[in-house]
Formats: sequence, structure tokens, C-alpha cells
Amino acid sequence: MSLSADLLALGAMIAPEEAQWNDPELPQAVLCPRLRTTYSPRVSWRGFGPRPEEQETPPHLRAWARLWDPAEPDPLGLSPAPNSERPARYGLKGMTGSGRRQVWRSLCLLEEKREQLAFWTVTLGPAEIEQLRQLGTLPLFQDRLRQELRRLLLLAGMSGEVIGVCEIHPRRSRSSGLPVPHWHIVFRGRRTRYHCWALDRWQLDSVIGRALATAGVHNADLRAAGRIERVKASVRGYLGAYMTKKHVDPAPFVGGEGESLIPHQWWFWTGELRAWVMQPGNNDPVATPYFYYAATIPNERKLAQFRAWLLNLYDL
Repeated sequence: MSLSADLLALGAMIAPEEAQWNDPELPQAVLCPRLRTTYSPRVSWRGFGPRPEEQETPPHLRAWARLWDPAEPDPLGLSPAPNSERPARYGLKGMTGSGRRQVWRSLCLLEEKREQLAFWTVTLGPAEIEQLRQLGTLPLFQDRLRQELRRLLLLAGMSGEVIGVCEIHPRRSRSSGLPVPHWHIVFRGRRTRYHCWALDRWQLDSVIGRALATAGVHNADLRAAGRIERVKASVRGYLGAYMTKKHVDPAPFVGGEGESLIPHQWWFWTGELRAWVMQPGNNDPVATPYFYYAATIPNERKLAQFRAWLLNLYDL
């Protein structure tokens, strides 16, 4: 028994239209039944402020009901109250043990590229130090110093591996009565021992000038602000004071007029060096001393064999 022509025509009229190739798909909302609906402030409380005493939260909303009093911040939400565990000012106790270990591990890895390393000392004059003290912009100067040096190294085709520490100059601090910081920076300055240095003295002086300009110090005398030299012996010997805790203690200057000259961050490094240090095996408290010991072996063949053995040991 077949359908009549009228029924066939009616079926074609009410049939849904087939989706075409270029038609946009309508968005569909899919809700997982295991999810629990979060609270709604318009349902759990009325108006702005604490809930009235006569109002009673429905049983199905008691788990999500919250009170919001502008005078008393909610401890479970976003509160303007400061974190009690976070110090109001970093750097007043000197370099931390964690920072000292990261500097030590970085230098151990850079020991393998000793012939490519440059040691840069940044020493500002009394006039620049006094302006940084009055303006309180020492952190801006240090941060721009790192960024500008990395930028020039990348433009010169280098990898941008930089690490630096800040030190309170003992003799100048005793004579002036204020903490006088200066910076020791180690970076990879050339590709091999047979290549020229990527940056010259004038480019490094421009790094100091731009960093001072960012901190609000202009027309600075940069003739003796920077000293550059290649690393001849062990790179750890250049920054050994921080490994043995023989640097100047900043505690006597805390609370005085020279507190703004105490650095907020006693050391810094670039992302390229951090990525190298944080590789598996490089940031290991057992592997890093062995890498440094292997770097002191004069025979390059023995060094390669020792590194291969140690890497295979950590792959087991």
C-alpha cells in the first residue's frame, strides 16, 4: 500500500532542511549534570552589605551563601588585606640561600664556556649614587641594566646568557656612611676563543647610560663606570665572595637614609641562562658539583667521557 501524492507532498514540506556545506553551525550549550551550580549573590543576599538577621538562607543555598561587608574583607575571596607572610621590603637581609645556590649552579655551567665569557664590573660615581638614593630608583636601574645588556647581545647574534650580582662596596661604604652598590656581571661575550667580542666598551657604557636614564639620572659621567675583562681563571673565583658569605652585611644601613640604596634583588639572570640551568640534571644538587669538577679537567677527551657517563647515569 503506497501513500497518496498529497501525503508525500506534505512530508516534503515539514521535513527539516538539510545542512549545507557552508552553513554555520548553531552553538549548543552542554551542561554536565555532575557540576554544581555556584552561588548567586542576588539570591543568597539582598542589597549591598551584610545579610539581615531576619533573612534565612534556603537549605539548598547554604553551602554557597557568602556575606560581603565592605568594611570587613572576605578572607576567602579577593581581599585587599596584605599577605602576612610576604615581607614589605625584599633585600634587607642580603642574598638568600636559594639565590646563592642558583648563582653557584649557573657559574658551574658557565665554566664550560670559560673562553667565551666576559666579566663586567659596573661602578657608579658619587653623584649618580646620590641621585639614585634621592629618587629611590635603584631597582629600575638594575632591571634596565639586565634588559639592555641582553638586548644588545641578542642583536649581536649571541645567546643572551647573563648573570649578575650586586655587592656593597666595603671601602666606599665606610667612607661615606651609606651603602654604595656596584655590580659584577658575567655574560657570554663571543662565540669561540677565535672570534671577536660581540660588544665593545662604548656599547657597554651606553647600557649604563640607558639604565641611568630609566632611573631618572641624566648627563652622567660614564668614563669610569664600567670595566670589562675576559675570564682568565675559574669564573667562580670572580664571584667567590657570595659563595662564602664574605660580602658586606646590609643590616647596619636598614632604617637609615641610605636604605634606598640597598638592592631589592641581590642577583639577576636572563631567561636564556635560567632555561639552561633548569634543564633536567643541570639544577641537581648532586650533578652540579660533578659538572664543575669535570670542567676543571684539562683533558677535553676526559671531560667529554665524564659528561657522557654522568648523563647516562641520570637516564637510568
